Amino acid sequence: MSSAQRHAPRKPLSPNRSAPPETVDPVWLIKALALSLVAALICGYATICLLYYQGEWQLILHPSRSVDRTPASTGLLYTNVQFDATETGQPRLTAWWIPAQSAKQPGAGYAAFTVLYLHDGSGSLADTVPMLANLHRAGFNVFAIDYRGFGASDNSVHPSAARMAQDAAAALDYLTSMRHIPARSIVPYGVGLGAFLAADLARNHPDLPAVVLDNPDPDPLSSAAAPQPRFIPVRLLSGHPFDIAKLISIVATPKLLIAGGPNSAGATRDPGRLQALFQHAAGPSLAVNLPSAGGEDDYQAALKRFLGEYLPAQP
Repeated sequence: MSSAQRHAPRKPLSPNRSAPPETVDPVWLIKALALSLVAALICGYATICLLYYQGEWQLILHPSRSVDRTPASTGLLYTNVQFDATETGQPRLTAWWIPAQSAKQPGAGYAAFTVLYLHDGSGSLADTVPMLANLHRAGFNVFAIDYRGFGASDNSVHPSAARMAQDAAAALDYLTSMRHIPARSIVPYGVGLGAFLAADLARNHPDLPAVVLDNPDPDPLSSAAAPQPRFIPVRLLSGHPFDIAKLISIVATPKLLIAGGPNSAGATRDPGRLQALFQHAAGPSLAVNLPSAGGEDDYQAALKRFLGEYLPAQP
C-alpha cells in the first residue's frame, strides 16, 4: 500500500438504512414494571411486619417508670432491694421486701412463708401497694419486684415475656441464695400476665408448695387495648406470648385460681374465657369467683382456705 493510500481520509460508514429501528416490546415493559411493583410491595410489607414485630410488645405491655407510692404510705415497714447484678456490678432489678409480723403477733399464721409477688404487665410496683398490704395482712413475708423496663429497674431494654420470665427466675434465685429462704416456703403469686410467670416458676421448680394465679389473661393479644391490623399475621409474628393455658393444664403444683376480687379493677378479660381456662387446670386446684368491689373479706377467706388446705403448718 502506498503512502498516499495510507494517509487518505477514510469515508464514514453509512448506516444500514435497510435495518429496522430498535424498539422495546411493550409486553416486556409491562411485565418489568409489574415485577418491580410487586417487589416494592413485598419489601414494603416485610418492612411493616418487621416494625410490628419489633414493637408488638407495646400492645400488651404498658410499663411505667413512676414509683410515686411505696408500702410506707399504708404504714408498712419495707426495705428497697436491688439485685441481679450484671458483670459491671450494676443491679438490674428492684424490689420491695416486706417482712411478716412476728410469729408471736396476731395474724402471723403464715410468717414462715414468703409470697413472691409478680405484678401485671402494666404500671409499676407503685400500683401494687394495696395488694401487698392485703398479703401482709394475711401474715406473709412479701417480696414484690419490678421487671426490667418497669419502675426503677433497668431501662436499657424493653420488657418481653422472655425477659420477664428471666426476671421472675432471678427473684426466686435471690430469695433462695441471698436470703436463704427454702423454695418449699415460697409461694409465687402472679396477677394478670404475671400469672404466666408464676405458673412458669411452678413448672420449673416443683418444690414450690403452691402458686396463686390471680385473674390470669387467657389471651393477651385479644385483650390488647389497641386495635390490631388485619393485614398483618399477628399470631405468626407474635406467637402466643404469656400462654397461660398451656402451663395451667400441666403444672401439678397446688393452684389457687382467682377471678374477680381486688385485682380485677379495670380488667377487660372475658369472664367466660377465664372460667373455661380454670376448667382445664390440672389438679390440685381451687377456683374462686369473687365480687369485684368490696370483696376483700371474701378474698382473705379464699386465700386462707386454700393455703390452710395445701400449705403445711411449717415449711
